[in-house]
Amino acid sequence: MFSNFLSHAHWLAILLSALIYFVIGSLWYSALFGRLWMAEVARHGIVIKDPDKKQIWNKMIQTFIFNLIVAFSLAYLVFVSGSYTWLSGLKLGLLCGLGLGAMAIAISCIWESRSLKLIAIDCGYALVGMMTCGTILAAWH
Repeated sequence: MFSNFLSHAHWLAILLSALIYFVIGSLWYSALFGRLWMAEVARHGIVIKDPDKKQIWNKMIQTFIFNLIVAFSLAYLVFVSGSYTWLSGLKLGLLCGLGLGAMAIAISCIWESRSLKLIAIDCGYALVGMMTCGTILAAWH
């Protein structure tokens, strides 16, 4: 089944959904929740230094690669589940974002004694990003 998926995968949709997930993260941690996130992180004694140009590019490339892995994985789930409408893709993204992404983040954050605000911001990004990816991938089949 996986080789069948690979031969039928819509690579442009996967790439675009990963790119949009990346853009959501850029907005999420800057314009939307940047100040609150930084304040909550600092409250926990974590100091995030401004990266130099090489470090920022490395972090951006790594983040995009991880977004691409999520998009690829969701594309496979869209394929095997036959979720080929935007609504079914949204629901699949909700299930994966909440049940897998957000809960994995939340478990780590609980053991790191992070605040509920910080957990909500980080989990929210995973949830919104995966819902968006699922919607794009299912609708653009």
